[in-house]
Amino acid sequence: MAKEITYTLSYPIVLTRLCANRCGYCRFPMAGRERLPSLSAVRRLLHEAMRRGATQVEMIAGEGIATHPDIVATVRYYGLDSYQSYLTRILQMVEATDRRSHLFSLLNIGPMSLAELRMMRPCLCAVRLMLESADPMLEFREAHLNSPLKSPQQRFEAVLRCGKAGVPLTTGVLVGIGETPSSRLRAFHMIGHAHEQYGHIQVFRIQKFHPLPGTPMESFTELDDGEFIEVVAQARRHFGSDIAIQVSADEHPNLIGRLLEAGVSDFGDISVRRSAAAPISLEELLRTMADETLARGLRLARRFPVLDRYCSPRWYPGGFPTRIPCARACLLELVR
Repeated sequence: MAKEITYTLSYPIVLTRLCANRCGYCRFPMAGRERLPSLSAVRRLLHEAMRRGATQVEMIAGEGIATHPDIVATVRYYGLDSYQSYLTRILQMVEATDRRSHLFSLLNIGPMSLAELRMMRPCLCAVRLMLESADPMLEFREAHLNSPLKSPQQRFEAVLRCGKAGVPLTTGVLVGIGETPSSRLRAFHMIGHAHEQYGHIQVFRIQKFHPLPGTPMESFTELDDGEFIEVVAQARRHFGSDIAIQVSADEHPNLIGRLLEAGVSDFGDISVRRSAAAPISLEELLRTMADETLARGLRLARRFPVLDRYCSPRWYPGGFPTRIPCARACLLELVR
């Protein structure tokens, strides 16, 4: 049987752009007041995700905002006692779509405490938390100078907490932000150590820095494609077959073939929320992915936010005994 190259269709929902970090390469944070969407507004978005055929709903928010006055005031206005309660209610709503569709949650909100993870774990499918870098000097440079939650040790401890809570994790590095080649290897070792302890690293994601206008790093030169591909190959050699190596096909449609040859085994989250101005349509992207995998004797397969080996009661207690099996049967029907 041909080796599988996986991906998932995702519907991202940005809950808020408030963020405690001001990374030198990022335009995500928004200044001023911004309200979290109401639960009824989120419910409407979940219906839209179902209509568009998504498997995953990725909840995105800035980091370190649980005690921000605007966040506290908003969740109390909604009749909830904390930001964590608000997130838990949304995760429960995603789980409740089981009878009408099969949506699964991915939480991308930055580091969480062990208590928060355990509170949400029964209805939390997976978490994305990027290590980003193992280079401590970035805290004194443009990349993370104004980002208190981006120190490598803090990120690593947050990665370990996900393991302690038994939550499947997507983590990884952002390359080209001023880190050294040796620090990239150190990041591989750190994540490998975490996986040896808890076995929870399902995906190691490699992202490439792109200079964005209006950011402190807008004049920085990004890595050339050759060096980026080599980082991917280094990760594959380091992790072997234990951890999936992920690069977003959505971000690099022109590199799909070379990424496969370098060892990529997962194309990440393919967004179904696409504007007419998107550089490539969803249909064209999926067709290119399928053609490039087939040309190399591989097979493209759609997956859940958790990879198959994490589809078990141990890793996803809220998804059994019926949720994953029923959704898998539905997914098989969709891809026939």
